[in-house]
Amino acid sequence: MSITSKDIARLAGVSRSAVSAVLNGHYNKVSVEKREKILAIAHDLRYRPNPVALMLAKKKTKRIGIITSPFMSGIYSDMTSKITFLLGERGYHSSLVMPLDAKQELEAIMDFESFGVDGIIIAYALNDVKKLNAKVPMVSMSPYPKQYELRVDLKYAFELAVTHFRKHGHKKIGFVCPNLSVVPLQWEGYMAAIGTSPAYKLEITENPKFSGELATLIEQEEVHAWTVTNDLLAARLMRHLISAGYKVPEDAALIGFDGSAFVEVTPSPLTTIVFPSSRIAERCIDLLFEKIESGDMTFHTDPELIKPELHIGESCGCKTKKPYKITWDHQLITLDTEIKGKKA
Repeated sequence: MSITSKDIARLAGVSRSAVSAVLNGHYNKVSVEKREKILAIAHDLRYRPNPVALMLAKKKTKRIGIITSPFMSGIYSDMTSKITFLLGERGYHSSLVMPLDAKQELEAIMDFESFGVDGIIIAYALNDVKKLNAKVPMVSMSPYPKQYELRVDLKYAFELAVTHFRKHGHKKIGFVCPNLSVVPLQWEGYMAAIGTSPAYKLEITENPKFSGELATLIEQEEVHAWTVTNDLLAARLMRHLISAGYKVPEDAALIGFDGSAFVEVTPSPLTTIVFPSSRIAERCIDLLFEKIESGDMTFHTDPELIKPELHIGESCGCKTKKPYKITWDHQLITLDTEIKGKKA
C-alpha cells in the first residue's frame, strides 16, 4: 500500500497543507521542528509522490523520460549517463527506455505522456519529431538531419580533420566509412574541406576488395592521410595497415571520430575528433528546462550544433611530448569526461 501525504500528516500531527509545503521545498512556511518531523516520517516510510496524481494536479513529477537506442555506440551511452547525472543534480529522477524501432519509440513517448513525466529527452530520435504532437516538453538529438534539435556538428568535425592534415602537408586525403549512406554529414564536411582536390572514398561494409583498393590508393595514388568516421573503425584500420607492412603515420596517417578512451593505447596513439558529450548533455538539460518552465511543446526548427574539438595523438603525424602515464581512477568510455568541472 502506497503512503500518501494524508498518512504523513496524520502521523506527524500536522495539516496536509504543512506536509505539502515541506515536501515541495517551501520550508519557510513550517517551523523547523515540524519540518524535521515530516521529513523523518516521509523518509522512514519511503514516501514517493504519485506521478499520475501530480500530473492531474498539474504539478511537477520531478521525473524525466529518456529514450535512447540499444544499438548506439558507447559514446551515446556515455552521453545518456551524463544526462542522468545532470538531472540528479537538479533533483530529478530518470526513466530510461530503449526502443528497438520507430514504432516502439512512439509507444514509449505515449507511455511517458500517460504515466506522467515533466519532459522527455530523445537521445537518438528514430522518428521525425517535428511531426509529433507532443503533450509534454521534449528535446531530441539524432545524427539524422530531420530529427534533431541538438547534436554535434558532424560537417565541422571532418572539416577540422582535413584542415589538420593540410597542416602536415597532405594534399591527398581519403575518407573511410562503413557505408556512405549512414554518414552523409561527415561526407559533406570532408568534401567541403578538400575543395577542388580529388576525393578518395573507401567503404568497408560488404566490400571484399577493400584491402586491395586501400593498397592501390596508398602505393599508386600516394594517398597517405585518411579521415575515418569512428574510432573503432580507425583502430581496426590501423591494425590492418600495420599487419600489411605499412607504418602509421609515415605511410598512412589517420584521424578518427568519437573521442573513445581507448585511442590512447592504440599502436600509434590515435588522433581523434572528440564527441562533445558533456556540452551536449548540459545544453540538452538547459533546453529541456527552458521548455518546461515556459510550457513550450514545440519542436525547434532551427537546430543547435555543438562543435567538437581535436584531440592530438600521434597517428596524424604529430609528436606528443607527454609520456603516457597509466592510471585507473575508473573505467572511461570517452576522453570527454568533464561536466562543469566535475568528473562524469
